[in-house]
Amino acid sequence: METVRIAPVTDQWLQHEARKFNRKKIEEYLQHSPRLAPATLQQYRSCLRIFAKWIHDYCGNKKIIDLKIRDGKAYQDWLLSHNGSTNNIKVKLAAASELCEYIEKYYEEEYPAFRNPIRKGREAMVQTPRKEKHPITPEEFELLIKTLEKRQDYQRLCYLVLTYQTACRRAESAQFERRIAKYSVEDMHYYQDAQGMNHNYFLSNSIRCKGAGKLGKVREFKISTDTMRYIRRWDKQRRELVNGLELGDDAANLFVHIDHSGVTDLTPAAFAYWFSDDFSKILGRNVHPHDLRTTRATDLVVRQHKPIEAVSVMMGHNSTETTKTFYVIDNHKDSDATLI
Repeated sequence: METVRIAPVTDQWLQHEARKFNRKKIEEYLQHSPRLAPATLQQYRSCLRIFAKWIHDYCGNKKIIDLKIRDGKAYQDWLLSHNGSTNNIKVKLAAASELCEYIEKYYEEEYPAFRNPIRKGREAMVQTPRKEKHPITPEEFELLIKTLEKRQDYQRLCYLVLTYQTACRRAESAQFERRIAKYSVEDMHYYQDAQGMNHNYFLSNSIRCKGAGKLGKVREFKISTDTMRYIRRWDKQRRELVNGLELGDDAANLFVHIDHSGVTDLTPAAFAYWFSDDFSKILGRNVHPHDLRTTRATDLVVRQHKPIEAVSVMMGHNSTETTKTFYVIDNHKDSDATLI
């Protein structure tokens, strides 16, 4: 069945059309949710605008505290009628439910009869099939490398190699700082594994990774000496481009946009564009930045027979179960430094 997308709701609509009580409670909840990561907070803001418009269109724009259990079920049914993925619907329900939970918990004296209608009206949903993952094959990865080398597109080449080697997410790739290109031998770290083999690597700047709260999970990614060569090659080309345009370059991050107006840090959206507009065309099939994580895990465990525990650390998973569920399976133990 074709998906009927729910149109986004603007802040202007919320300010002028939503009931004042509902708007105020949404704004208050969003302001007092420090445990939400910035990306989740932005997602919840969008979801709660949709919830407010649904109340406006289907519940007579009544106050949230006047919603009944049947309204909670009706909202879930409405979301289901748009044929979105189970996870997409769960996020929208979670945002509405946590807003109601906030009101129930902190306004108990003012509204003692109010009970979270989303939680009480919600019913179990059939999980939609998870999208099948298609890792980039070694031959495809080599094609990408050779194509970018031929173009001398060293920024995209650096991004591809660095992101693949560290298995970081696109939001994390955007946070690598330019200063890592200046690392010297004195900045190198050393690790000796149980077999007596030495592994050399550099540590990135501190990067905010996926996790709860504003700080999330902060990590320093291990960067191999081979990957560092690509970083330095891009940094050299960056200097040449900037000097050729007679620009200043105060951008702190490694990946940037350069034009006659100046140098600015790239956002994670740029990497998605590289994949859709460029990498997918090179390979002749659709690929996404997240496919690099799947590819890295698959290569390490399936092709190179590396231990799942070490791969799980590299992926930033809290347990090997996540790695097994979403990527690949093995059951040995080692330090992720052996993966460098």
